[in-house]
Amino acid sequence: MKKNKLKIILPFFLMQASFFLKAELPTITSEQASYDVEKLSKVDEELKALYYDGLIPNYVVAAAKDGKIFYAATVGETSIGSGIPVDLNTRYQVASMTKPLVSTVAFKLIEDGLFTLETEIADHLPMFSDMFVAPGGSLENLEEANRKITVLDLITHTSGLTYGTAVTGTGDVANLYDELAPTSSCNSNEEAMDILSQIPLISQPGTQWNYSVGIDVLGAFIAEVTGKSLYQNISEIILEPLGMRSSSFQYSESVLSSEVAQIGISPLAGATPLGRVAGSEIDWKINTGSQNPLSSCGPTSPDFKFESGGGGMTMSVSDYLTFLSMIVNGGTFNGVTILQPESVEQMLNEQVSDLEYPAMIGNNIFGAGFGISLDAADSSKVDYYTWGGIFNTGFWIEPSDKSVGVIATAVFPGRYNQTIALEQKFDEARLPH
Repeated sequence: MKKNKLKIILPFFLMQASFFLKAELPTITSEQASYDVEKLSKVDEELKALYYDGLIPNYVVAAAKDGKIFYAATVGETSIGSGIPVDLNTRYQVASMTKPLVSTVAFKLIEDGLFTLETEIADHLPMFSDMFVAPGGSLENLEEANRKITVLDLITHTSGLTYGTAVTGTGDVANLYDELAPTSSCNSNEEAMDILSQIPLISQPGTQWNYSVGIDVLGAFIAEVTGKSLYQNISEIILEPLGMRSSSFQYSESVLSSEVAQIGISPLAGATPLGRVAGSEIDWKINTGSQNPLSSCGPTSPDFKFESGGGGMTMSVSDYLTFLSMIVNGGTFNGVTILQPESVEQMLNEQVSDLEYPAMIGNNIFGAGFGISLDAADSSKVDYYTWGGIFNTGFWIEPSDKSVGVIATAVFPGRYNQTIALEQKFDEARLPH
């Protein structure tokens, strides 16, 4: 096997090997972070097995505490056969992990007095003034919306918006999402919102939790309120102050070829298995050259228009750890304040009570931008905060010791997300106080 095929940085080796990682965050040993070296050395066993079985093209797993990385494992190349190993600065399509950043921007703008959680989005997106509802997604019994959608509805997934069938949508309304593709990057903000506003909601605003394109609408709302693009807002409020230099909606062809992890496409999505590649002993069951979901008006395309607040950013693991370190520290990191602690507290706590959550999110409830995983033995307690993306990315925030972690790989459709298992392994590796 070529040496650049596999690069694992064990926790106790991080201090000596930090020059390989090219990470902006400083590093400490696992012992300094109060984690067991031997247990952490086995954290990525399942991911390693998936990689050598040819099911995922690469992966990066990293964890930090007090803004310092104490564990990292990086395996594979940015694209199969590229010869460029992935590292903490490799850019991954984080998909729905974009949502917490947009929610953070919204709370910052609320702090600045530009709007409130109770603001009706039709104040700035008038196409949403008169909405219809198709209860449960069926077009057979349309009714008028009994109130307008608010910012709170969007940020908590209680707006009545939904997704197409590829994510969580069902019924006639989800089929309309599939047919009309409202949040395609080929659409402008106005085009996307015009299409969405003509598709019925699947529940009355504020009454049900439905995972949705609500954060895409929130992103368009933010752009309209501020007169700046969503990316300008994210960059000015989060990326620039925190020094996050590998995060964007768009990038150049040169960045694509040198820094971006290409998405591995499963035969489930119509790809022909790549098989053997020169210099590799792996029989690849995925491909990177067909059925790419980002091929139309993608991040490098001159036709790219829509910045998807619900799932469009490409980010490095180093950058995402920086963002999470700010959140877990109450809105401040390295002396830079992004949010007030009260805003972070709102984001990490359920804002709409008496909701029934679908089985697909497991033992979770939802705050305002973050999933809240409840303790399995006592649902009145929070285990950790989390969310993930459709290309098998995920993160966790551990409140007990304020550690954070990220898993990034790149395969479609989502099948091998290891976030829950990884969080549990870090739990088990944590040394008692």
